[in-house]
Amino acid sequence: MNFRFKLSRRLARIKVGAVAAGMLVVGCKIPGSPVVVRVDGIQVAPARLSLVPFQAAPLTIAVSTGHGDGTGLLQWSTTGGSIINNGNFGGVLHITYSSPAQPGDYLLVVTTAIGVPADTAHISVTATPVPVHTVAVTPASVSLVLGDTTRFSTTLTDSTGSALFGRAITWSLSDSTVVTIAGQGFVHAIAAGTTTVIATSEGRSGTAVVTVRP
Repeated sequence: MNFRFKLSRRLARIKVGAVAAGMLVVGCKIPGSPVVVRVDGIQVAPARLSLVPFQAAPLTIAVSTGHGDGTGLLQWSTTGGSIINNGNFGGVLHITYSSPAQPGDYLLVVTTAIGVPADTAHISVTATPVPVHTVAVTPASVSLVLGDTTRFSTTLTDSTGSALFGRAITWSLSDSTVVTIAGQGFVHAIAAGTTTVIATSEGRSGTAVVTVRP
C-alpha cells in the first residue's frame, strides 16, 4: 500500500466525519423560549342565578389574555353544589353547575393559581321556583332572504336579574305568512315582509323582529 493510497483513505475518513458532524448540528433543535400566558381578566356568565335544589345550569367562563389561551390556567371552587367541565370552545370554557340539596346562597369562584384575577357567580337556591320577570330574545333583530333559517334564543330572569333555567317557553309570530317558527326558536323564511317573534314564559314575553327580503 503506497503513500498516495493511504492519504486518500485518510482524507475520505475525514470527509465522512465532517458530513456526519454537519448532520448532527443541523439535526439539533434548540428549545425556543416558553410561551408565557398572562391572564388579564375572567368573566363568568351569568353572574347571578336562581335555581331549585339539584338543578343544573350552563355557565361560560371567558378569559382575556395578553397572549395565548388562558383557560388552561383556571381553577374554580364553590361553596355548595358541583361543577362539570364541558370543554373549551372558541376560547370560552363551558361548565355545568348543579345546585345542592339545601336551599341557600352559594358562590362559584373562578380564578388562577395565584388568586388573581378572579370572578364570582352568585347562586340562589330556593325550595320552589321564583317567578319569571323578564324574557329577552336574542338576536333582537335579524334580516333574512327567502329560504334562510336561523335560531333565536331566550334569557329568562327573575325580579333581581338572576338567570332562570328549565322554564317552558312558547313561541309565536305576529305574522305567520312571513316565517315559520318551531318550538326550539328555529325560524324559516317563506315570504318577503316583516314579522315579530314572540317568546312567552309564565305570562311574560320578549320579542324580536325578522325582516325577510325577496
